[in-house]
Amino acid sequence: MDYRIERLVKRLKYEKIVVYGTGINAKRVVDALSDRDIIGILDRDTNSGYFEGIKILTIDEMLLKHPKVVVIAAQSSSTLPIYHRISKICLEHHIGLLDMFGNDLFDLVNNIEKQGDCSKKNIEEIKREIDLHEVISFDIFDTLIMRNTLYPEDVFHIVESKVRNRGITLCDFGNRRTLAEKSINCVSPNIYQIYDAYQKREGCTSTLKRMLLDYELLVEKAVLIQREDIIYVMNYAISKNKPVYLISDMYLPKELIEVILKDLGIVGYRDILVSCDYHQTKFTGLYHTFMDLYPAESYLHIGDNAVADGFCAKSNGMDVYIIQSALSLLEKSSYGSMFRKQLSLNERSMLGLFIAKIFNSPFSLYGSDKRPYIDNVKDISYLYFAPLILKVVLWLIDKLLEGDYEKVLFSARDGFLIQELYDFMRLSRNGLPDSVYFQASRVLCARAGICSDADIEWMLSAPFNCSWQEVVKERFDLKDNDMLDEHDPKYNSVMDYAMSHKDKIYKRSKEIRQNYNRYMASLGIHEDGKYAFYDFVSCGTCQYFLSNFVSFDLKGFYCGYYDSVTGGKRNIPIEALFVNRNYFQKETAFFKSYLLFERIMTSTLSSVVSMDTYGKPLLSEETRSSNELDMVKIVHKSIKEYVEKYITTLYVDDSNIDAAFVDTIFALFSSKYTNESCKEFEQIILMDDFGKNVLKITREELQ
Repeated sequence: MDYRIERLVKRLKYEKIVVYGTGINAKRVVDALSDRDIIGILDRDTNSGYFEGIKILTIDEMLLKHPKVVVIAAQSSSTLPIYHRISKICLEHHIGLLDMFGNDLFDLVNNIEKQGDCSKKNIEEIKREIDLHEVISFDIFDTLIMRNTLYPEDVFHIVESKVRNRGITLCDFGNRRTLAEKSINCVSPNIYQIYDAYQKREGCTSTLKRMLLDYELLVEKAVLIQREDIIYVMNYAISKNKPVYLISDMYLPKELIEVILKDLGIVGYRDILVSCDYHQTKFTGLYHTFMDLYPAESYLHIGDNAVADGFCAKSNGMDVYIIQSALSLLEKSSYGSMFRKQLSLNERSMLGLFIAKIFNSPFSLYGSDKRPYIDNVKDISYLYFAPLILKVVLWLIDKLLEGDYEKVLFSARDGFLIQELYDFMRLSRNGLPDSVYFQASRVLCARAGICSDADIEWMLSAPFNCSWQEVVKERFDLKDNDMLDEHDPKYNSVMDYAMSHKDKIYKRSKEIRQNYNRYMASLGIHEDGKYAFYDFVSCGTCQYFLSNFVSFDLKGFYCGYYDSVTGGKRNIPIEALFVNRNYFQKETAFFKSYLLFERIMTSTLSSVVSMDTYGKPLLSEETRSSNELDMVKIVHKSIKEYVEKYITTLYVDDSNIDAAFVDTIFALFSSKYTNESCKEFEQIILMDDFGKNVLKITREELQ
């Protein structure tokens, strides 16, 4: 007799017993309890007849017999669903509920459910549990390690894309591979058996089968990372001389998992038990096998699945400590709505990369109000800024491929990072124009492009915090000896005062324009060319003034475009990822906080204000502190790290990323969702390049 069933026999004396089930396990229980008072059988599919000579009852018939206990005689995979089906009735009628190994299911399930409270889990608690037990076992996937994908099956769809890039078209590979696995007539087949079944079902060649298998292993390795806090916990157990074992329901055999773990720096465990090596799962006897191989007085199993790692291990006599997977933490956190927003494979991968970072630790919501805590520039940039920036680059690439542009001009300074990312991604794409870091600023372009009195008036429309003389001198780049007396009573307004300098303004504009043209010629920009112009957020000012004096075709591509400022009256070609047609309507999270982006997207060099006679840029005095410049470098490095990881391991060409999706990710940076305490973002300070005013905006204003 199975020693686990012996526990059931010892626990039950002569109570009135009902057995739930009519399968092989029910027969084992009935045989073991042959000298006990079994008053009936329950079964979901049958409510009449006999099983092993015992009458099959309906629920109502069972209640009339007033049983003391119901024994669910089923494998662990079925026990929990049956429990949820009948537990309420049993509670109401004071009927005990046991599994086939004698475990009190009310206590067991309640214990497992209590462990689902992620706000009370911490490292010190799990270390104390380790100290109390002789042998420690860990689940592997989503416990020790996790994928950067949202779902494990997404790996198959990435494989399909990579094979397609080699010119091989597959029909719904991801789903067909899953079906092949399910078609195998054995418990927990390994990956080689799965691909043999796939080849048989699909009729593919052995060469293609091998290619697909190799790509799956390649992608799997590429997307797997440590869950660092659980690795720390495992190493703690090892340091305490606890025998550590790994137990996994997985189609990758032990020898492949060992390689993966070694590559991730995970060592020190005694052995790995994998379901496909034993053709037993955690539901069907893998824990039993483990305990037979490595007998001990006490066991602690640590895993993320409440059923497989909790209920199944507990029903086999092991103590358990349930942690949360990153996906489970996402669902339980203030970010839970994101789970319903992702639609495409690329969006799922983007969300997978997001939670792999912020919920890498299963203790990330400990002591929280479900809002994740974050306190550093690097992680904020990676999590909230990078997805939106990546979308900008992908969008720009798609737009450039639609046209026939000689070059794309990335406007200084806001185009600095975007150009770097564009150049990185251009390496793997054909047909994209060369990039140019193009010195342009509102001040320079406006000074060079003055062609009418209306242009002069526009340049004076921005607020200023200085005298008439100072503002006219500054905005039109005039000399001290050019300036007239502003106190002359004939001047009724700053416009009157400025127009008295009109000839000098036009002359100076012409000089700057000539110098600017020399600069553009040095970049290989010629008058018959066709160019794309990228700027971050704009109402088209730079492009408008450039179009006043250049003869080449210039189309603007902006991350954000304030069409409301001009009412679309400038008649210049512009496309934007985000468009705001109402200045007072902050319709996206991006527009609510674009000033934050402007602070961090720029180059570490100061802004261009003019050109010398040789066509060399003249830069303004740097107003940012060394700390702020260092912060910009950290932001850029973190965003580039994200983009490189996403593009090289997760991105597929034929899957969309919607602008609204990345905007929603960025919106999570709000205090409504995130407990953020990064002092670098407490106040946004920007210099008004026209008025020389300091613009200060608090984080609260950006929410």
